[in-house]
Amino acid sequence: MLKYIARRLLIMIPIFFIISLVSFTIILLPPGDAIDRYMDNLIFEHGLTEEVKAQISALKELYAMDEPVWVQYFKWMGKVLKGDFGYSFQWERPVAEIIWERLALTLIITISSLLFSWVIAFPVGIYSAIKHNSMGDYFFTLLGFIGLSIPNFMLALLIMYGVFVWFGESLVGLFSSEYINVPWSWAKFVDMLKHLWLPMVIVGTAGTAGLIRVLRNNLLDELQKPYVITARAKGLTGIKYPNLYQVRQLHLSC
Repeated sequence: MLKYIARRLLIMIPIFFIISLVSFTIILLPPGDAIDRYMDNLIFEHGLTEEVKAQISALKELYAMDEPVWVQYFKWMGKVLKGDFGYSFQWERPVAEIIWERLALTLIITISSLLFSWVIAFPVGIYSAIKHNSMGDYFFTLLGFIGLSIPNFMLALLIMYGVFVWFGESLVGLFSSEYINVPWSWAKFVDMLKHLWLPMVIVGTAGTAGLIRVLRNNLLDELQKPYVITARAKGLTGIKYPNLYQVRQLHLSC
């Protein structure tokens, strides 16, 4: 197991190098870049003053713009490996701060969607297996097929339209407009929870539908195993589908 993990970690090194090289090349392919636009805006707003010239020279030196491409790449990679992802001219903040902020929100949506899938799929999957070929099983099977067939973006549009028409609420983003660019607080956290249910349901719907089908089919297969049939034949009564602990206790008593 340790050898497998070590081998996978070693494979990550050349893959990471190739991805970084391709990304850097794609960034350089279009004419101009964010720094050129930033320098143009400086000249347009303030004119070509000595202060602007000094700032442009500092930016060129910082990003090695007068150096060969391979020098720019290795300087860029060196900073990335140290955790320095540069500075965002659009947001006027370090890129690392923006990444971690977005990553935290992504983790919140992922975890909440996963919990939503489990909470819905486990009881529904067990019910569908126990009540095999019943009306409830057919109903949940139909819902599962609908959940798998409707694209997430279409479901999101339908829910947003319905909420706006019936309740007059506009569900856009994870925060209300007054909380988007303010520091974290209890009020901002509560506002996020009010908006979190939509992406949680949208992202979790397809996974929930698929998980229901997997749980239902696996449980149906398990209920036909010889140890369950033997337990019923030996007189285990009171529960239509016994659990493993009861089957084991009955086996030991015999």
